[in-house]
Amino acid sequence: MTTALERTRWGAVFAVSSGIVLAALDMTAVAVALPVLGADLSAGPSVTQWVLLAYNIPLIALSIPAGRWLDRAGHLPAFLLAVGGFGATSLLIAVAPNTEVVLVGRALQGAFSALIGAVTMPIIAGNVRPQHRARAMGIVLTLIPLSGVAGPAFGGLLTDLFGWRSVFLINLPVVAVAVLAGRRGIADDGRGLPWPGRRILVESVVFSARVVRRRSLALPLVALPLMVAGVGALNFVVPYLLVDLPSRTVGLVLLALSAGMAVLSPIAGVIADRYGYRTVALTGAAVILIGTVLLLRAGDDPWDLAWRLAVIGIGHGLFAGPNAAALLARTPPELMGTAGGMTTLVRTVGFSVGPALGASLGGFHPTVVVLVVITALGVLATAAQQRAD
Repeated sequence: MTTALERTRWGAVFAVSSGIVLAALDMTAVAVALPVLGADLSAGPSVTQWVLLAYNIPLIALSIPAGRWLDRAGHLPAFLLAVGGFGATSLLIAVAPNTEVVLVGRALQGAFSALIGAVTMPIIAGNVRPQHRARAMGIVLTLIPLSGVAGPAFGGLLTDLFGWRSVFLINLPVVAVAVLAGRRGIADDGRGLPWPGRRILVESVVFSARVVRRRSLALPLVALPLMVAGVGALNFVVPYLLVDLPSRTVGLVLLALSAGMAVLSPIAGVIADRYGYRTVALTGAAVILIGTVLLLRAGDDPWDLAWRLAVIGIGHGLFAGPNAAALLARTPPELMGTAGGMTTLVRTVGFSVGPALGASLGGFHPTVVVLVVITALGVLATAAQQRAD
């Protein structure tokens, strides 16, 4: 019988990609539905903002504990638990009679989302040959910004046509597809789902320290949030720069960033798998920096802005998959889950810091100036990987 190491199980890549779409879409699609949800359940903005926070707080807090637990858990049952739990909590929210139930459901969704993010790296490591890992991670990671950009439009359309509950009900067919793909595509390693135990938080700290003490692992983890912070910041400040234009035009401008990433990511994966992860990741980081510098001269012409954002997207297409593959290549098997949880954590923090940065700096060009500095630090961290042991 053919083993996972003898061939790449692309069905497993499709399965985890489906799970990533679930988690990433829900981070942005729900925001559009909040006013309608609040009106239906008689809740004001001070309450409905917790619909977002109740999801993000467990996602950030549980990413590393979930990863540490995955170091002992079976990949297939853990994946089925993650996406199945996400589907069950989506149904709970969709039938919720009040905001209290919605908030409980969202907190549980955030917990299962942390598990989805953490299980991705172990599944790729166990089901994808090393020669294909950069392209596999490129496929998976490209879906995060694409889902983030598509989320508001998708959520708004569903809310307008079918009401806010449909934003959560639409998750159910995606869950069904992910479960079927997972059962067929992910290799069963024979392990079950151990009880987390009381020591899981202590172990999370100890084993995370083991990861960051390794320079070859710490550097990709440092570079990742420095790079993705720019995506979060630009998604926030660009609409304010183009405030006088129709929303659909603003959406198309922002889509240029994700489109550039989507086009280059598969190509970058093939090149990185053949010629080396770190060189391609460094090239991508440099292109991101060049694109960010180009934004310093951007005005409010939407199409002039779009091509500059596309350059940044091309850089991310070159950077994301190879950087993740470099991390995979250097992570010991017993730390794969922990590293996956840490990756989810730093990526989420990077995306979250970006909008806060844009809001605090009060304008497009001041934000871009700071992003140039942050991105330059990311380039240095990526370049340092060339000398990591």
